[in-house]
Amino acid sequence: MSPKSDASTKILGFKYQEMVALKECFEANDGKKIYLECLGDVSDGKTSTEVKHSIKDDKKLIDTHIDFWKTLHNIIEEYDTFRFYDEFILHTTAEIKKDSIFEDWETLDKSQKKEKVISVTSNETIKTYYNTVKDFDSNKLENILDKFKIKDNQKSAKQYYIDILVNHSAIKNIIKEPQRKLFLCSLLGYISFELIESETYKWEIDIESFRENFQSYASQYQIEDLKFPISNVTADITSKDNFHFVKALEYIGYELKIGSSMNNYLKASDSQFKIIKARKSLSENLENYDEDIKDIVLELKDSHIDQLTPKSDTDERSRRFFDESINQVSSKTKIEGITNTRAYYPKGRLLHNLEIKNIDINLNTENESN
Repeated sequence: MSPKSDASTKILGFKYQEMVALKECFEANDGKKIYLECLGDVSDGKTSTEVKHSIKDDKKLIDTHIDFWKTLHNIIEEYDTFRFYDEFILHTTAEIKKDSIFEDWETLDKSQKKEKVISVTSNETIKTYYNTVKDFDSNKLENILDKFKIKDNQKSAKQYYIDILVNHSAIKNIIKEPQRKLFLCSLLGYISFELIESETYKWEIDIESFRENFQSYASQYQIEDLKFPISNVTADITSKDNFHFVKALEYIGYELKIGSSMNNYLKASDSQFKIIKARKSLSENLENYDEDIKDIVLELKDSHIDQLTPKSDTDERSRRFFDESINQVSSKTKIEGITNTRAYYPKGRLLHNLEIKNIDINLNTENESN
């Protein structure tokens, strides 16, 4: 490989690191900061990730691979800071070599990991790093290795760019397909710009600022929200025995709610099918919506359980709990990427959670277990 080509592959490695950081920005929680070239290649203050890229498809992670030993060495050198971290990740495009110390790494406990690491025969390439590891406090080394994960065989830069970034839900749910690469280029430029602008030369991405800029950049490429597809299906009451949520309503003596519940459930299911058919990229948003509905109901259930006494009429309280659950979710009509959501949809998705047994409206089952 010529010196110029070699320089290009090194630059590609740095760009790959920025791409991994961008993915972390997409998925970071509120209030977080993402750091590059500080506390690891990519860090969020709790997880430190070393990013290693190779253009060779057959690169193997062997016992004396410098990427592993240098990563472990760096953690040890900054142990007073890193001891509060939850996770250390070696993100590498290399594949773990069969019969190496890294084979089945995730199944090993911290003691087994330490034994394997110390058992390696050093060489000139890793000598300095190996000695640092071998001389380090045994218990502290186990603490590090217990949190040390290896993500091997990761996608190379080209594939990572397409499969992970271009097709990430944060992008495909809102950006028109022909414009996604252009939009990503603007985001990667933003990542670089944060270092250029830094007065302290500390490369950090504030997630709140990132999201504001994300929305600003996205405005020129954004897909219009999908208009909620209305369903006109009606329930056939003779099929009621096919549904678990109907049995649940019958169990608490709430037969009068069965007809309307079946209508809401079937209409919501039909509308969801139409949404996914019209725009498959919204599938994840719909799944997240269902999770939010479940969380609302479970949180409400805790408050109802706390009010139960040994003399409580649990069927009556279960009916009240069901009614209040329906009332609370009814106002949750905002789905990201969709406009004009009809009121039957949140009610129907509550019943979907009941149908798949993610929630239970019978308070008596909880009371009996206490």
